[in-house]
Amino acid sequence: MEDKMEWSALIEQLSLQSVMVEADDLPGLGEILRLLEEVENQDGVKGHPSLGPLIRGLRRLVERIILNEVSDSQGAIGLLRRGVKWMQSRLLFSERSNGEEEEEFWKSWRSLTGEEAPVEGQGDTSPDKKTAPAPVTLDQDLDLYKDFISESLEHLGTIELNLINLEQSPDNKEYINSIFRPFHTIKGVSGFLNLQEIQKFSHAMESLLDEARNGRLQITQAIIDFILESVDLLKQMILDLRGHIESGQIGTSSFDLDPYLQRIEAFKKGRPICEESKDSGSVEKDVSIPIDEEKTPRLGEILTAKGTVSPEDITEALKAQESQEEPLKLGEILIREKKASPKEVLDALREQKRVVSQFRETSVKVDTDKLDNLVDLIGELVIAQSLVEQNPVFSSLRDQKLLRDFSQLKRITNDLQKISMSLRTVPIRQTFQKMVRLVRDLAKKSKKEVELVMSGEETEIDRNMVESLYDPLVHMIRNAIDHGIESPEERRAKGKPETGTIFLRAYQKGGNVVIEIEDDGQGLNREKILKKARERGIVSDEPLAEHQIDHLIFEPGFSTADQITDISGRGVGMDVVKKSIEQLRGKVEIFSQEGKGTRFIMRVPLTLAIMDGIIVRVGEERYIIPTVFVKETLKPRREEVYSVHQRGELVKVRESLLPLVRLYQILGVATAKQNPWETLLIVAENEGVQKCLMVDDLVGKQEVVIKNLGEKLKDLKGVAGATIMGDGRAGLILDIHGLFQIDQGPSPRNGGGGVALRS
Repeated sequence: MEDKMEWSALIEQLSLQSVMVEADDLPGLGEILRLLEEVENQDGVKGHPSLGPLIRGLRRLVERIILNEVSDSQGAIGLLRRGVKWMQSRLLFSERSNGEEEEEFWKSWRSLTGEEAPVEGQGDTSPDKKTAPAPVTLDQDLDLYKDFISESLEHLGTIELNLINLEQSPDNKEYINSIFRPFHTIKGVSGFLNLQEIQKFSHAMESLLDEARNGRLQITQAIIDFILESVDLLKQMILDLRGHIESGQIGTSSFDLDPYLQRIEAFKKGRPICEESKDSGSVEKDVSIPIDEEKTPRLGEILTAKGTVSPEDITEALKAQESQEEPLKLGEILIREKKASPKEVLDALREQKRVVSQFRETSVKVDTDKLDNLVDLIGELVIAQSLVEQNPVFSSLRDQKLLRDFSQLKRITNDLQKISMSLRTVPIRQTFQKMVRLVRDLAKKSKKEVELVMSGEETEIDRNMVESLYDPLVHMIRNAIDHGIESPEERRAKGKPETGTIFLRAYQKGGNVVIEIEDDGQGLNREKILKKARERGIVSDEPLAEHQIDHLIFEPGFSTADQITDISGRGVGMDVVKKSIEQLRGKVEIFSQEGKGTRFIMRVPLTLAIMDGIIVRVGEERYIIPTVFVKETLKPRREEVYSVHQRGELVKVRESLLPLVRLYQILGVATAKQNPWETLLIVAENEGVQKCLMVDDLVGKQEVVIKNLGEKLKDLKGVAGATIMGDGRAGLILDIHGLFQIDQGPSPRNGGGGVALRS
């Protein structure tokens, strides 16, 4: 199942990348090649041998686009998207192949590439495979070679700058990725241009960094030094290529790569080969750097003391740093201005680190598993403190000093819990910023003018939830652009600005994080939604309220699109949103006004470890209802309770009649209070539907530490988890969505089929 999820995610990523790519976007095309290779290597995909020729054909088509060897670049991009959709429908939706469409695809492919279509079982011809070396011809596509040279030198400069950051944070995956990507790009494009030595060496470096990305190789000082040496070698190879082009010669010089390749293999096996520095003539100066016990020595001071740069150079670099809108680090400026080499800056940083290690550390790296264990233990501490506080023996004590000491302990415990929870939270800014590129590219594809307005990026959320929110946001933004925002012509005709606006907001409310996605488009077409739902048999011909019609868009496979586009229309998306939010114990609300726009509101808990809940008593048992689902509480009068034929029991709440849910029957609990007017009712709302939950009493409101129910009970409908109450007993946390599903039929009291759920 995990393997299927992995290649399904790869295909979704490939689909989105193919929508956004253009014929002149070399990095984007290179990313598509990488994704196609990963998809082809998945075990689950290997079970579809008929897709092998399609994937190889798409890879060859992308290579031809990059080399500008297709007769119609835009047509080739369109064919690429058709092929990805074909692969997506076969793998994700198990749709059968249409013979006519398949023949039309390969006919277009042959016309664009001038080659015969690959067949099943045919060998791979990608650049990474060993083939007979072909002569390098530099008298064709010279502009392509020149672009490669300028971009590669820029990539190598980026690697040198990022090595400074990696030196200071060797375990930071983002820094490793920022060095891996330039090598990957150089490898891909050099392979297309038949620059075999450059491609071979950059591929070897890419594989070394891939080991670090996957956690199989620890970045050390020796590896960073070797990367610098490799950058110098690649520079020599690329400058040699430029020299041949400028002189009009055919071919490139040969370089001895074996020593470097041997060192790469040694690093990967954990046995680095120690070699003397090439610059054996230079002698490292034994410089005694004055250490101020009160402060950390600065990078400029170390470089000046070593004689690498002059004090004037440092002063000029600092002035340049202040004048920039986004200040670079001092070392980056010195490297860019060629006042110091990357190796000299890295050596100075290492010297600085050795000195800093003599002083007190202000920050440490902590494994996330240890952090989660700490938070769980503090939750247990809070529960233990509550147990002591509610112990009858403790309550009977009258020692004032003991009570004051315990009160102080309680304050410290609460502060400790708040601090530990803050360690798990991160700003949602990074997830929001990913939407900027998505909106721009999708708007361009759909030929619409769209502006994204964001607010609340500093809102913090549990780090375990950040990735889970990404997919729902992508699907909702995609739908807002494709279904919500009108074309500039339509907006102009309606008296609206030609540029549509999507608002993305985040803020905290109570113990929840609220994320809003709002557009000023045409709103939901409820008539069309209802018609489609009835055609598919999702609903009957009975009239539905507006909120019920709105929530039909969350049905799996539901779509109102008249035709499938590159952006949406496949019926995949909003059901993913609903499922993802429910897994986070949250909910989604829809507010739409025809002609004016739609607003989606996602409410998720601030953290997955602690939840705000209302403790209720049913019989002798106590349960917790998440406050995010609670609208109000009330005590009904006898005349406000009705029994309606085929609809069960209803309670009049102001001007509305709401279904009554007798929790004691669903939960299988004995209670003496069986008349609704003798009990309390909690009005709970889920997906726009409100019901009255009948409970014996309200115990109070409390933050509870959530515990899962284990493997055997994890799929128990109506229960989201459990917690330890103050008296040491377990209390079940009710799942409102599951309870509403159990209570679909008439009330059990009126002959309905209640489902017993015993705690």
